[in-house]
Amino acid sequence: MTKRYGLMGGTFNPVHLGHLMISEYIREEMHLDEIIFIPTGNPPHKETLDAKLRYEMVKLATDENPYFSTSDIETTREYTSYTIDTIEALEKQLDGKLYFIIGSDTLFQLKTWKKKEKLLKKVEFICAIRPDYVSEQILELELKYLQDKYGAVIHIVPTPMYEVSSTDLRGRIAEGKSVKYLIPKEVIAYIEEKGLYR
Repeated sequence: MTKRYGLMGGTFNPVHLGHLMISEYIREEMHLDEIIFIPTGNPPHKETLDAKLRYEMVKLATDENPYFSTSDIETTREYTSYTIDTIEALEKQLDGKLYFIIGSDTLFQLKTWKKKEKLLKKVEFICAIRPDYVSEQILELELKYLQDKYGAVIHIVPTPMYEVSSTDLRGRIAEGKSVKYLIPKEVIAYIEEKGLYR
């Protein structure tokens, strides 16, 4: 039987319980065998915390779930990371079918990604949609556009609400506020030990 991998990319700056909850939810809904978290190395559009620190935080956050793993495929690169490069590298490493997990905001940005034609034909996408994020009509128009123009296969998975963002968490940490119950305790300890986001 072909193994089914979910690929969860992101800056994870820092990783939080929303990332983990949505990943676990999608794993079950889509019958995936494993979720591989892939912290971005040197994202072309964002200034962010050092990639090795973010990788360590994600590894701490995912270690206790036997269905989760963390890849350093992007954090060890010395050049700008693009999703198509990661997908092609993982195809050589993994024996199975790959599904790339995105959020609803990213769905509307896919047409701006590098080598989108190749990427959208090569891998199926799983889009986590919050019930209140976008109207069904707008969503269907975007899906039809991506399918007609690029042959994209995109699975929509409505997910529970979890109102937390890495931006807000960095702000709370900088202000000395608690992030308990928002970030895994192992990651909180790591952030405190390294003095991150102060």
